[in-house]
Amino acid sequence: MTAKIGRMLTGLCTTAMVVTAVSATAMANQNMPKTTSEQIKGASSVKTEQISGTVVAVEGNDLLVRMSSGGFRNFIVPESRTFTIDGQDVSVHDLKPGTRLTATITTTTTPVTERTTTIGSGKVWYVSGNTVIVTLPNNENRMYKVSEDYKFNVHGQPASVHDLRKGMVISAEKIVEEPRTEVASNTTVTGHAPPPPKPVVAAASAPAKQEPAAAPAPAPAPAEVAESKLPAKLPKTGSELPLVGILGVLFSGAALAIRKVRL
Repeated sequence: MTAKIGRMLTGLCTTAMVVTAVSATAMANQNMPKTTSEQIKGASSVKTEQISGTVVAVEGNDLLVRMSSGGFRNFIVPESRTFTIDGQDVSVHDLKPGTRLTATITTTTTPVTERTTTIGSGKVWYVSGNTVIVTLPNNENRMYKVSEDYKFNVHGQPASVHDLRKGMVISAEKIVEEPRTEVASNTTVTGHAPPPPKPVVAAASAPAKQEPAAAPAPAPAPAEVAESKLPAKLPKTGSELPLVGILGVLFSGAALAIRKVRL
């Protein structure tokens, strides 16, 4: 019986120790600083600009463009970038030299304030002027330099650093603001492909106009050829009287020559 009571008491003590530990942990968690963060965005400003140029060469993801403003620019184009050429979405690998490109760049700039708020509690260990030393829940003493307009929370009431006294349990809110700028850029590239080259067609020479060959004249009949070569009748001068006259003249001439020799 005594042993049984002892075991019961041991069990109760263990349970009490567990409950106490849990309660202490819960209280410590309640006293731990609580930190929250938020982003406060200001008014955004939008800027739009356009640049244009003509594709000179494409090799892999390297794009060389002759800018309309003068000079050349080399772009490293990511695989995800698309170009709208004549209404069709293509990649950098599909661009051809001579393609005209126009890039519209829209840049949105937004001011952002990162605000971190920390609420913690502690016990005043020392205070003098604007300096206060607070014992935190982890028994660590930390010194703070407090501004005149800063307010602590003491039992639900606001209190300045000059209202604090040693041993007061206070809670404080620490706000840290860090400004930064968000810049978002959106680029849209459109263009027109170069026209296809015109096919070279050799001019065909017009064929020379040939005159129709004249039909050969019909060959005359054999009988007609024979008749054309032979006259139908001899001419009237074809008598022996001219021959006699010529002989007379020759003989007269010969007689005169002989006579002259004799003389």
